[in-house]
Amino acid sequence: MEERHRRLLHKQNPLWAGEKLRTPTFKRDLFNTLGDYLGYKQIIAINGLRRVGKTTLMKQLIEILPESVESNNICYISFDDRDFQKYETADDLINYFMQFSNTGGKRYLFLDEIQKVPDWPHLLKTYYDLGDDLKIIISGSSSIELKKYKETLAGRIITLNLPILTFGEFARYFGMDCKVDIGSANEYDTKILPIKDKYFLLFHEYLVKGAFPELLEIGEADFIKRYISESVVEKVVADLSREIKPERENIVYELLRIFSRNTAQPFEITTLSNALGVNRNIMSRYVGLLEKAFLIKTAYNFTASVVKQVRMSKKAYIAHSSIALSLLDYPPDTVNFEEMNIGHLVESVIMGSLPNASFWRTPQKDEVDIIINGKKPLPIEVKYKNNITRKDMKGILKFMDRFGVNEGIIITKDLFKTEDMKTSKTEDLKTIRYVPAWLFLLADHNPARST
Repeated sequence: MEERHRRLLHKQNPLWAGEKLRTPTFKRDLFNTLGDYLGYKQIIAINGLRRVGKTTLMKQLIEILPESVESNNICYISFDDRDFQKYETADDLINYFMQFSNTGGKRYLFLDEIQKVPDWPHLLKTYYDLGDDLKIIISGSSSIELKKYKETLAGRIITLNLPILTFGEFARYFGMDCKVDIGSANEYDTKILPIKDKYFLLFHEYLVKGAFPELLEIGEADFIKRYISESVVEKVVADLSREIKPERENIVYELLRIFSRNTAQPFEITTLSNALGVNRNIMSRYVGLLEKAFLIKTAYNFTASVVKQVRMSKKAYIAHSSIALSLLDYPPDTVNFEEMNIGHLVESVIMGSLPNASFWRTPQKDEVDIIINGKKPLPIEVKYKNNITRKDMKGILKFMDRFGVNEGIIITKDLFKTEDMKTSKTEDLKTIRYVPAWLFLLADHNPARST
């Protein structure tokens, strides 16, 4: 191994010199789950968008390793460094650690941004199959590579996704974490009502910067915009150049701007390909790349037929409202949520918080924004305002009639109440819960799904 590589590796591992790691005290929700998984043989893979805290999470895991683990039995390698982004170099680095460490104890190998190493699944398989007492934890900023290791690492790897910062985590950071049952008026009155104005303001702050842990203490709007644009979006698009022609990076960037401008709206591949001057197959691939890079999320139209679902238009959602605000060049000092129509941004944030959701839209233009899929589907309509009319509820009531659902949710700005009403086609009472967006994002939705 080259001397400069050895020096850089030692620099990345201050524990080897007797120094302590310095990591934030705030921990993501995924932290405890990962800690539980450290005892298993399988490789742990942490996937997620850039700057959401994967590196910090890995170093926090190092801090909770048993004191009995010797420091030279712990190795962290970041492949963000270009000097390390060759298969042979990566192999040399890992082999150096294996020789440098104590063979009598358990060893922990943390590999950050592993997707930047060519043929990395084969490299990991080689060391995993040695049978040594070695625990491997890896991270990556894209799920593009997932399909490539399914066969190579079958049975050897468990993948966990680290999402953008949730509103629950954002609130917890500022000492306002509160789990509440949105079906309980009593809990709302006792836990939430006295401080609801603080949650309301905190939610608007979350919409501007809440996706990224490094922005938690930043209040300067122009810096936030530049950070998201340059440290997240531009870096991710540049990473995608391995999958696309470099000269087409600008097309991918413009595609992302289109999704930002039209977030939570149906899209057609043909329309996008015509707008950006590429053929349908390439456009379909670019949309897939943006989703695998965690910059957008797509959802299917709710239907019992999988075949019909695939054929119907999908919706695209920007990963977080702060990304859309950054890409659309809103003047930083003029983002005023009291004046802006931010319903689609709020809808995108709500959809992003739900792992298994779709939307509903008929040829007659009846529509429900979000359907939580479960034993009984739960329809959710996003109306980010407090004056909800019968017209606003037309789609959700039709859905409840058609699918025999007795409960639905209207996401509001600040209105919280429960109302029983009859639809136009049945005498059965339907229950509508009006829930503020910020409260919905704090709540555990399992009780609602089971009703």
